[in-house]
Amino acid sequence: MSMIRPIAWLAAVWLVLQAATANAQLPNIPLLPKDQQLSPFLDPGYFQPDFQFFAPAEVYDFGGEEKPNYGLYVAFDRTYVNVSRPVDQFSFNSHDQGDFTWGNRMEVGYMMDDPAGWQAVLWHVNGPNERFANSLSTEAFIDNQGTLTLPFEIPESINTVNQLKMSSFELNRVWRLKPYHNGSILEPLLGYRYMNMRDFWRRESMFEVPVAPGPVEFFDKTTLTATFENEMHGGQIGGRWYRQRGHWLVSLDLEFFAMANFQHLRRIRERSFLANPDEQDGNTVVTTINPFGFGGDVNRTLNHESASQFVWGGEVRGEASYELTRDVNLRFGFVFLDLGQGIGRGNLIRLNNQAVQMAGVTFGFTVNR
Repeated sequence: MSMIRPIAWLAAVWLVLQAATANAQLPNIPLLPKDQQLSPFLDPGYFQPDFQFFAPAEVYDFGGEEKPNYGLYVAFDRTYVNVSRPVDQFSFNSHDQGDFTWGNRMEVGYMMDDPAGWQAVLWHVNGPNERFANSLSTEAFIDNQGTLTLPFEIPESINTVNQLKMSSFELNRVWRLKPYHNGSILEPLLGYRYMNMRDFWRRESMFEVPVAPGPVEFFDKTTLTATFENEMHGGQIGGRWYRQRGHWLVSLDLEFFAMANFQHLRRIRERSFLANPDEQDGNTVVTTINPFGFGGDVNRTLNHESASQFVWGGEVRGEASYELTRDVNLRFGFVFLDLGQGIGRGNLIRLNNQAVQMAGVTFGFTVNR
């Protein structure tokens, strides 16, 4: 996925929120009424922005205490993670391996001088898309008149090894504790998490089928596909520890979650027949036919199954960011996501209790984080 769209979206959200709300750097933010403190939504005009995002960085050269930021913030990270493969029969006995893919992680939130706040996090991983194609055979064919035709290459069969997509959404209530003696700060969180993980599976096979009378041959092609959707809802608990010295800020995020997984498996079986090629003007022509009288050229069967599972796991992130201006930081780090059980992959509903791990690097920017 291109980085231009999510960055533009984050910039637009930031400008709209800032126009209606806050300058994040002012520590004298008034407290909300008690009946509004548990709502993630703020009234327009609660903050007063100055839009000086690129003002010089406020750094204490002699090791003075760095004050934490308040108000609205956004963050964007590009992720490059390795995704574990499914169990043996779905990954051709390569379950101990993984495949890399790209993703985007976006975060929007605010922190008040309570000190407490809210944050919303969206993470999407588009892939991996690991699969291979088998060229079944290349042969010469003899037609009914005994004439040898040009070699005919049977179409390739597509088999998946590791193909899935994952989306995650979090809405967290965050509290900021008093700084420790070394200046580091801990922000515990408690929130709701939704995850959607879709696993895609595909197998193809092709066989020669003799048809009487005569030496006519057809190819029986069968394509099996499945989409295993895991829709998870649950809660999580965790926290963020960080410390700033000069232009650098290091942080560590840790979250544990437990979710109910509502699973749906959709399987499709398609069977079609390919006739022997006919040589016409030097070109090999393949036609799809129906020699056995099935309805239509392709016989298609659709099947649905549902189940449920319990999912537990955790996520850990470590990052280091460099303060370019008063509000803008560039950062890089690592991420590890572990879904310890309860994930359905492949095409069998009974094998719906697998684990998935994602681990890799992140890099991006923050505004007033």
